[in-house]
Amino acid sequence: MLIKTKSLYFHFVILTVIFCSFSLNASAVNLCIPKGYTVGFFNGVWNTPRQAAQGLNALKSLMGTTYNTEPVQYEVFYNHSGSTVAATGLQDVSETFIQRAAEIDASGELGRRFEFFWESVSGKTTYWDRLMGVFPNAISVFDQLKIDIRAKFVASVANFFSNPPTAADYADHNTRLDALAVEKQKLMLIAHSQGNLFMNHAYDHILPALGVTGVQAAHIAPASSTLRGGYLLADIDLVINGLRAQGAGTVPAINLTLPISTSDLSGHTLIGTYLDPNRSGRAAVQLMVNNAMQQLVAPVTTGNTGAFTVTLTWDGAGDVDLHTFEPNGAHVFYQAKAGVVGFLDTDNTVSFGPEHYFASCDSTVLQTGIYSVGINNFSGATGRIATVQVATSLGGVINTRSLSVGPALGSGGNPSPIHVFNVVVSTDPINGRILYTVN
Repeated sequence: MLIKTKSLYFHFVILTVIFCSFSLNASAVNLCIPKGYTVGFFNGVWNTPRQAAQGLNALKSLMGTTYNTEPVQYEVFYNHSGSTVAATGLQDVSETFIQRAAEIDASGELGRRFEFFWESVSGKTTYWDRLMGVFPNAISVFDQLKIDIRAKFVASVANFFSNPPTAADYADHNTRLDALAVEKQKLMLIAHSQGNLFMNHAYDHILPALGVTGVQAAHIAPASSTLRGGYLLADIDLVINGLRAQGAGTVPAINLTLPISTSDLSGHTLIGTYLDPNRSGRAAVQLMVNNAMQQLVAPVTTGNTGAFTVTLTWDGAGDVDLHTFEPNGAHVFYQAKAGVVGFLDTDNTVSFGPEHYFASCDSTVLQTGIYSVGINNFSGATGRIATVQVATSLGGVINTRSLSVGPALGSGGNPSPIHVFNVVVSTDPINGRILYTVN
């Protein structure tokens, strides 16, 4: 059985807590953000979760928290190649540069000058020509260094772009998009670098459900010529243009001219280059996203947002059921869709899902205690992998787990579905805040 547990910032965290500033014992309060827009950010190559969150915050600072008088929420759609495989790849290439540079300059100064590294990637020779004049006896070493750097860098990046560890991330992204679509959110997807490949997959997944009026895409420094919306690629972007220069793949034409800045010698990072407040790329990003958001209208779907929601999807045909046992004892599933606290507002009996449970946004209805979440392979889904995801209205996704659906049990599996996790709702005894804990 395959089991995976993740949270947005710390993959290894078992418990995730989201705070809400309302007390369950107070008069009725709406615990949910009104429907509006969700901006989903797909991070680039070599981004850690913290860096992806910083990119999201930079976009939030640029676009604001309202659009057309409606609230705008922001969520990271993280891809883990950024913090695992890709990070070690960049380290390997950097070490090659430092080691080979030491053969030319024993002081180590050249190995600390990464403008030479990026020039090696881009195929330019301005700095290198000057160095050859200073070290005329090292021309052959220079040439070999540039060859090594280009080959390793391009092979490394091209591998991340074409063969990222995608399956788990795709499942997480698709499940969240399904939930947002059910909840009538207008979706604005924005990607940087390698994240564009993940965004393309996510866009293609949700487009049939929402159509172009429900989801739009914007590409920043795309690593592929396959696009789902407008794009920006700077002339100084040595990462993406380096792929083109070395024949490692087809990328879009340059459509943004920016001056070089020593703050980001790669010309590629989201914050350092494309959102730099001192250059025109920032305004270009804002215009591109605004033009896309103007096309969005609220989708016609049947679901609801909730103080917290649980969404179930699976990877193929069959009928898998979502079961939620509320603290009061109510068992919410396809035969009893209305509980005391929440409802099963979406039930899929054919393939893929989603199934969707939402807890009431009314603070006087939401109950403290344990909400036990489980699944049952009702029929035809043996061998499938299910993805179950918990999100809150105020915090977005707080936990995702994938697992085997087990054997088909029909209605016989209803009383004791496969346990996935508990959602614990409680109040802070000091300030009365609502706490959502998933374990």
